[in-house]
Parts: sequence; structure tokens; C-alpha cells
Amino acid sequence: MARIRTIKPEFWESEKAGRMSPLARLTFIGLISLADDEGRGRGGAAFLMGRLHPYAEPDQMGPSLFAAALAEIEQQGLATFYQAADGCTYYEIPGFKDNQ
Repeated sequence: MARIRTIKPEFWESEKAGRMSPLARLTFIGLISLADDEGRGRGGAAFLMGRLHPYAEPDQMGPSLFAAALAEIEQQGLATFYQAADGCTYYEIPGFKDNQ
């Protein structure tokens, strides 16, 4: 079944979002769009960079810049990244179900 996700207008006034770089804000919106109905998804940096920014030129965004954006998101408490027993990295967005 197709998922449709929304970004509330308050997002643009959020101090947490406002403290992040534009790349981190865009990436966080991408995490919302990729999340399952529980607010979780695959969270490996290489996977996410390929899914969310497939047309980024290497001189515009490399793995270290993207990893820094993911760190910003986690530092603001907007997502938690964790490694599961299967060895894969996943993310969870706190409060996702309340906002979708």
C-alpha cells in the first residue's frame, strides 16, 4: 500500500530544525518520506545517501558531509540511528505516529 507523508507547516518554524544545516533539514524530510508506518527505516549512510540524494555531485556532497548531516539530525533528537542484531543500521523517528 502506498504511503503519503506530510510535513506540518510548523516544521519550518521548529528551533530544532532551524539549528540544522539545509542538507540536514532536507535529509530529515527524506527520512520521513522513507519511514514505514512505525517511523522506522533502513539507516545506513550509503543507502540513505543513494536514496535521498541520487543526483548529488561528488564535489557537492560526499560521504563525510552526509554523515555530518545525519549526526545533526540525531543531535537534535529528530531521529535515532541504531544497529540491529542483524548488523544493519536502522533509524527511528520519535513521535512519528503522532505526526503522521
